[in-house]
Parts: sequence; structure tokens; C-alpha cells
Amino acid sequence: MNIKKTGLAALIALAVLSSMVATPVVAVGGIGWGGDSAAPNPTLNADVTVDEWNGADFSGPLQYYDDAGEAAQLPASLNESNDNPITLTATDIDFEQRDEFPRKSDEDGDNDASALDASEWTTSGATVSSTTTAPSVDALNYAGSASSDSATYSNFTVVDGEKGYLTIAADISSASGTPTLQVTDADGDYVEIVLYDSTAAASDDTVLANATGEGMVLQEQIGDLPVQGGGDGTFDTAEDVTISGDVDADISVLDAERTRELEFGEQLVENDDEELETVTITEPRGAYSVTNMDGFDEVMADATIHGLTADAMFQASDLQDADNVNAEFTQDNDYPQWDALGQFDYRLQLPTAFDLSYADTEFVDDPTLPGERYKTVELAEGVGDTEFSEIDSWTDVTSSYGSAEVTLDSTVSSGTTYAVSYDLVLTNGEVSTIESAAGGGAGPMSSGNGGPIDFLLSLPGIILSGITGLVGFKIFGGGS
Repeated sequence: MNIKKTGLAALIALAVLSSMVATPVVAVGGIGWGGDSAAPNPTLNADVTVDEWNGADFSGPLQYYDDAGEAAQLPASLNESNDNPITLTATDIDFEQRDEFPRKSDEDGDNDASALDASEWTTSGATVSSTTTAPSVDALNYAGSASSDSATYSNFTVVDGEKGYLTIAADISSASGTPTLQVTDADGDYVEIVLYDSTAAASDDTVLANATGEGMVLQEQIGDLPVQGGGDGTFDTAEDVTISGDVDADISVLDAERTRELEFGEQLVENDDEELETVTITEPRGAYSVTNMDGFDEVMADATIHGLTADAMFQASDLQDADNVNAEFTQDNDYPQWDALGQFDYRLQLPTAFDLSYADTEFVDDPTLPGERYKTVELAEGVGDTEFSEIDSWTDVTSSYGSAEVTLDSTVSSGTTYAVSYDLVLTNGEVSTIESAAGGGAGPMSSGNGGPIDFLLSLPGIILSGITGLVGFKIFGGGS
């Protein structure tokens, strides 16, 4: 009997000791933030602008070219509270076929003319020259200073011209009066849109812009526009395009041949029933926002978008390097009413690269537990890659934690490294949720002071009990 009691006591002692071992777990496979996870998830919020976003090389809006020219992924996610978190400008999109009107193939099958080629325009008073609306986005500049100024492009013929969509995308630098763009057919009939009219409504289908600015787009089917001029009153074969009036415009898209509208992305909007619905954007005016990168026209599949801005959240849950995360669960006699003390350390920063810039930055934390559960929260700034245990510049911010979002820093700069350290009390269930949300965690973790019985019922406990039971059978059952 004494031998049996001694064996059981040893088993229990070993179980208790094992249950108190702190097991580190890491973000890349050991900490789970999904569902009801209690794991802290501090966040660097920022509008991040990617100078050159390439649809051929990238699969999502949070990718960029690093300083070595390689495609890289930001350790971030889009702000889920923003229905349309991606912002861009139509004239900063460089896409296939953007400058391929008219579609006139040479003997090699290449397009041998372009309405954006300044040398092909005939001017009267106005000037026409080559320019860009963004780096590498070639454009045509028309500059007129009087209502009588004009420029004409006539190196094309579009049979059944009424079926084509008159499409123009332009940056308007200055304008006066009501400058126009006309498309004329073979016998002198024409249709007309107004490039600028300060008195027009923003919704006017025949006015490109009612104010100066970038990224103005208009698309109207020629057959739907009123026919004017001295021909037979019916618009037939399109023969030339004429811009007239006092306006300084950089034109990145000009087309009168395509028989459908270009699609510049999709946007979530609230309808009359206060429900969100997806709409396709065909006539953006200025910078505009989209819900994702999936709704762009097929000719923009491999487009390069200059100045793509994303409403991003650089969360602890997005960290990609295990060295930037540490977590331990232990028993702590200072908090006997709780099952475990969770100790979490994170290192976060806004990455630096020539192709990246940031605006509206802040470092925040939205507590998921009551404030009294956060026993210690400490913040350190400018710590680089210093080991958490070697940081000596901690500032205690525990008193800031209650039920509301905490602003840890309202002036975050890219490249500044922040470290945050937490001690918070947890239940066994919360520890289990953190493990299960991670998809199984990073191996057997302590579940706090679940005690020897909880340990014996766990997988490690069962294994240990089986080994000890086998030894006991040999000792007490006469096994050899």
C-alpha cells in the first residue's frame, strides 16, 4: 500500500509540474484571433499608398514592389468596417488598349495609329502635345485659351459609328466657358459632349466635368446623343474628332469605336431599402473607391495602377515572422481565482519601401475583455529587433484599458518599431479558444491551473498515465 501511495503521489506531482510549464506559441501557427478569441490584437491603422500596383504580378491590393523590385505582401488586412477600402483615380490606370483607338493594324498586326499621338492632330489656335497623367501613363494634352481654338483628329473611319461609345478620361487643369468634344460623320452630322461646365449637375450625362480635377470619365453611346450639323440628320460613319474651346486637359483615354462601356471597378452602395448592393463604376469623377480588385474591365486585368490607396490594418494577427510574437500561459498564484495568466508580446511596424507611403496613421487597441482583466499593459517605441526580454524602455499604459478603444500612439511613422506586452487573466475556455482558433496551436500548451485532474484527462496526461500505469502494472502485478 505504501508503495502504491508513493507512486500515485509522484504521478500527481509530475502532473502538476507538467501543467505549470509555460509553452510559447507563435502567430504563424500558435495563436488564434478568430471568433471569440481573447488574444490581444493591437493594430496600426493607415491609408497605405502603393506607387505602382501591377495586376499582372499582384493578386491583392496589399501587395507592392519591394526595394529589390520583387513582389511583396504587406503584413496587413483591409479594414473590414470600410465597404469600399480601395481608392484610385481612373486616369492613373495604364491598361491594355487604352491608347488603341483607332484600331488600325499594320502588316505585323500592331496598331499603327493612336488618337493620343499629338503629331496626328491638326490645330487652330490651340496646342496639342504629349504628356502623362501618371508615371508611364502617356496622354494627350490639349490647351486652348479661347472659345475659337480647336484641334482635330481624323485618321480613322468607324462604320456604323452610332454604335460606338464615346469614351474619354481626362485631368482638367483649367477651363472657361463650355469647351466641347465633337464626333463628326462623313456628311457633316455630329454629336457633342461638353468637357467642362461649371453650372452643370454632376449627374449630367453629356458633361465630363463641372469642376477642375483629375480622373474625369464620360462614356456615352454615340447613337444616344442628339445629332446636330448640316448632314442628312442621321449619324453614320464616324470620320473625325474635334476638341474646341478654352480648356487645358490631359487625356489618357479617347475612343469612339468600342461598342460597350469600360468598367472601372465595383462599389458597394446602400440602396433605398438601406441594403448594400454592388454597382459597376463606369463614369468615375475624381478619386473613387471600390470594394475589391475583382470588378475591373477585362482589358484591365493586367493593368498598372499608379497611386493605389488601401485602408489597411496592420494587426498582430497579420504578423508573418514568429520572432515578432511571443505568448505563454501559466498558473500564477497572484490570481488564484483565474485559471491562467496569459503573457503576450508583439512587435509591429509600418514597413518602409520606396513604393510605399502612409497617411492617417494611428496605433490602437480594441480590448476584447473587461479592463480589469488587463493586469499589465506596457508599450515601447523604437525598439528595432531587440528581444522582448531585453527591452528596458517600457511605458505602463494599463490605466488606459477599459471598455473603449485605446489610442496607443496617434502619430505613427513608417519604420518605427513598437513593442506591446500584456499580462491578462484568462479562463481555461479562453485559452482553449485561442488554441482552437489557431487551428490546433503549436503543440501541447498549458491550460493554466486546470489542476492534476484536468491534466490527466488531457492528451499529454493520458499518455503519461498510460506510461505510469504500465510501470505500475509491472511493479504491483508481478510483471518482469
